Amino acid sequence: MTNDDPKAPAWKNREMKGGDWVDPSAEKPARRADKVVTVRVTEAELAEFDTQIAQLGIKRSRALRIAVRRIGGFVEADPAQIEVLRDITRQLIGVARNINQIAKSANRTRDPDYKAFMEERAELARELARVHSQTQTILDLAARREDGLARLQQASAD
Repeated sequence: MTNDDPKAPAWKNREMKGGDWVDPSAEKPARRADKVVTVRVTEAELAEFDTQIAQLGIKRSRALRIAVRRIGGFVEADPAQIEVLRDITRQLIGVARNINQIAKSANRTRDPDYKAFMEERAELARELARVHSQTQTILDLAARREDGLARLQQASAD
């Protein structure tokens, strides 16, 4: 049930599939992980690997996928980073609401509270700096790829 009218808003061309709205004309999403990779390790390497991932509470397959994805430059935001971004979003919403209230008051009274406005503006700048810092950490594809490749090069030199 798609709407092929080119003048229709983009959301009208979406369909519900598997509980998500999807655009049938868009590229197909990546398939589930279905490739198997076999690797030989020593008993000591496996024991250390298992010890490390047991502390994290993840399985071997997931740990290896994370390593492969990191080397490939895929985005892997950890739960702590996601929570920081959610907190920043809440803070930004509050700051934006305060700035809008100051603007409404200024329009109504023709006497803006510049001190309050400047304080909110400074808070907005701080929150935007936090957003920038967190998103750079998550989205710095080049750094992740360079880090992964450097680790591979180091491993090949050993």
